[in-house]
Amino acid sequence: MLTGGRGAEYEFGYSNPEPSEGIMAYEITADCISCGACQPECPVEVIAQTADLYVIDALLCTDCGACEAVCPVGAIRKVR
Repeated sequence: MLTGGRGAEYEFGYSNPEPSEGIMAYEITADCISCGACQPECPVEVIAQTADLYVIDALLCTDCGACEAVCPVGAIRKVR
């Protein structure tokens, strides 16, 4: 089961870095309903599906915001 959160390492190699690392990206919160609307919108294909929800590789995210714009429940937010 995916627990996520800051500093989490996911089994498929994606990470959710600590804010102090200076990464500007988006993250998918626990509000995700796993509808999949975000994944095809990512131009760099850094959104992956897990057992419970989708996650964004913050190290590869280009900060374009395409995923946030299509999320029907507002589960994607910008990480500062």
